Amino acid sequence: MRIVYFGNGPVALDVLRLLQAEGEQIAALVLHDENERRLGDELIAESGLPPELVFSGSALREPGTIETLQQLNADIGFSALFGVILKQAVLTLFPRGVVNVHPGYLPYNRGRNAQIWSILDGTPVGATLHYMDDGVDTGPIVERLQVTVEAWDTGESLRVKLEQACVDVTRSGWAAVRSGTPPTPQDSGEGTLHRVRDVDVISEIDVDAQYRAGDLIDLLRALSSPPQSTGAYFRTATGKVWVSVNLGFEHGADEP
Repeated sequence: MRIVYFGNGPVALDVLRLLQAEGEQIAALVLHDENERRLGDELIAESGLPPELVFSGSALREPGTIETLQQLNADIGFSALFGVILKQAVLTLFPRGVVNVHPGYLPYNRGRNAQIWSILDGTPVGATLHYMDDGVDTGPIVERLQVTVEAWDTGESLRVKLEQACVDVTRSGWAAVRSGTPPTPQDSGEGTLHRVRDVDVISEIDVDAQYRAGDLIDLLRALSSPPQSTGAYFRTATGKVWVSVNLGFEHGADEP
């Protein structure tokens, strides 16, 4: 299939390599704007595309870009951790739609920072290959892969697991996309949704409040998730004090 590929960062690079190994043809590449790109040069080099077939996310607002992409006659779009919202003008360009790999176990943790919210909410977490619609991670599901949240996971260590799960679920689900196997609709009444700004709401610790020890540990380990979160904080007379944690595990340790 001919694919217009939307991506950013190491997961996008690994998935791009996977799709090319499957024999798919990358017709065009859409990246974040230059000041926001991660591994942009590597993605361009891996795609093997000339500069005129590499676009910036902000260019998707321009009718000329939409027209150019349409003229490529690509079969499908693929989005891998692409942080720019794809409007209907883009989603309708491709006869077979746009597939997205999401670092969350849909319908749980729609939106952002599943590695933080799965710890705090106790929700299932993993990666999902799904078709995009005009909602936030609400499109029908091709394949899901769940990962285990351990007591010693931080947001950072869980994010690493989810990044690998994104590659794995693309590998296991791509055959269903190629064959046109009907995806499974999501139940709009299920699941959870979190925005980027939601992390700010929970990040402050009230030093005069009482916390259940387990809840405070979960808050600290969940927010220890750079670069999305630099930790929790409390206020002093002179400013904020940030707190993050590292957790270890001793197998077979004696119970108290």
